[in-house]
Amino acid sequence: MNAVINNPYRTLGLFGNSREKELQRQLSKLKAYTSTGKEVCFDYDFPFFGNIVRNPERVQEAASKIEQSKNKVHFALFWFLNSGHLDEAALNNLKEGHIEKATEIWEKTIKDDVVTAKNFSSISNLSTLQLGIVTFNGSFDPGKFTYSIELKGKLLLSDVFNSFVSTVIGESITINNDAVLKEFADEILQIVKPYLNKSNGLKTSQLINAFNSFPNEIRQYVSNKFTDRPLSNIENQIEKTKQKRGESPRNAEQYGEELYKNAKEDLVFLKNTWGTNNIQYQMIADKAANEILQCSIDFFNKNQDIDADNNYHEKAMKLAKLANEIAVSSRAKDRIKENINTLEEMKDREILQAIALLQSVKDAYETNKAQVNAQVRVQERSLRFGQFIDWGKVEEVIENSINWNNVIDLIKQVIPQRAIDKISKCKNVGKIKEYRILVNFLMSRLKSFLKVKVEYLNQLTVIEKIEQDLKNEEQKLESIKRTPPFSSEIKSAESQLANIKNTIFYSSEINNANYRMNEIQGFHLFRSRTERERQITEQQKIISDLQKKSNAEKQRQTVEQEQKIYALRQKSATEQQRQILNQQKIVDNLKIQYQDAKK
Repeated sequence: MNAVINNPYRTLGLFGNSREKELQRQLSKLKAYTSTGKEVCFDYDFPFFGNIVRNPERVQEAASKIEQSKNKVHFALFWFLNSGHLDEAALNNLKEGHIEKATEIWEKTIKDDVVTAKNFSSISNLSTLQLGIVTFNGSFDPGKFTYSIELKGKLLLSDVFNSFVSTVIGESITINNDAVLKEFADEILQIVKPYLNKSNGLKTSQLINAFNSFPNEIRQYVSNKFTDRPLSNIENQIEKTKQKRGESPRNAEQYGEELYKNAKEDLVFLKNTWGTNNIQYQMIADKAANEILQCSIDFFNKNQDIDADNNYHEKAMKLAKLANEIAVSSRAKDRIKENINTLEEMKDREILQAIALLQSVKDAYETNKAQVNAQVRVQERSLRFGQFIDWGKVEEVIENSINWNNVIDLIKQVIPQRAIDKISKCKNVGKIKEYRILVNFLMSRLKSFLKVKVEYLNQLTVIEKIEQDLKNEEQKLESIKRTPPFSSEIKSAESQLANIKNTIFYSSEINNANYRMNEIQGFHLFRSRTERERQITEQQKIISDLQKKSNAEKQRQTVEQEQKIYALRQKSATEQQRQILNQQKIVDNLKIQYQDAKK
């Protein structure tokens, strides 16, 4: 229910500060009329708020809603008071559909945003009016909504709020101000519910921020209406993940990814609602990030211990990066960065171990070769005439100085078949080249029957790896060229422009003015023809002015939206050019690496 449009005071044709006798008199009149099926209208129905249904049931329902004093105050906060000539003048303008004139009258009474005994009714009335017209022109106006809540907040928290209460229910009755604040907040939530987080509506963060001037208890009360469920869901997901990780650390990568997926939407909602500077958001985001990171650590350690063949390093790194995406505080991010750096250092462990072993074999061979050759040169100097060195034997001694069977066994232990896949994913081209040179040396020294046993060392093709990377990056480049950035934003802005062009602005006021014209054009007893023509001329001018104002507003919003679209297209072109240049650098760098690898 909208507490402005369906306000019981409006249904009964009363102001929020109408006396009890007036209420009873109006109630008797309404019951008499509605029981016979007659349509009842009052001067202050304000048709621009929408139609009013008055039947015996609705009238009785409205009367019952304001039987208790606290309810009278509550609904008076969402309707108009008539507390003097200024209010009366403004209300009479509203009666004629002149919303801006009424607004001007009430705004003149507000100076320095101070609520006084003289202007509290104006502040309350202006707030009610702004709240009642937030959905004019078919969309929700967050600016009017925030202004309305701020005004009502100033009244509710002012020293003269008791004067408001006394005006509505008399001086002898007191009410609980804290209860009034919470009930006011609850009513606002009901009013905005159909428009919350909808297109052309109100964001949850905007709703919560509208209560910034209210006490912290009320801000928290409003916030908790939206944040309790996602906060509880994230906490539960973290606890479930922690338990499963403890039971099966080998599968912790799966649990960490599930936590990220299950908590992501709620974290985004809390971030948009609270903001990144909110301590509650930082704590829950860091808690989720730390659990995902712990999944990465436990998964890596367990799979490393059992020497699993499941790309555990790459999966652990992916989890750590997901954790970094969620973390907020510098402490959490530093811990994640430290673990990512450790994983980076261990990323090339397989190829570094392979190079170290192969290099030690080569070094041992070269050392033995140097020693044998040195001995041969010594013997060569003592040869007699006709004696010579059997260099075939020398080569055989050198070759046999290494136990190649033991070398093969050690290689199969340190560089098993499954390590080649990890080595092939190394992005350090220099290390891959070094590995290739050492493998070629090994193969040049081995006999055929031994070479077969370690042929898998040669399965890695540097050129093929770079070729694939180059192909992937070239595809990314073409994708950037085909799909400009901000395409969805531009499409949305163009859709909004079409909506603006199809909207009749101030339609409610124009309809109200036309309705008034129909009344003027009708027959009125004792009205002269001259007076009738004068009234028609004046009303036609009002209608013409409203139509001009409507066209001007449409033109203003059209120009503004076209400028926004132009700016988005310019931004898109600039960003696309930047992305193309960056991606082209990556492609060019890979082409250089490809040429180097072929040498």
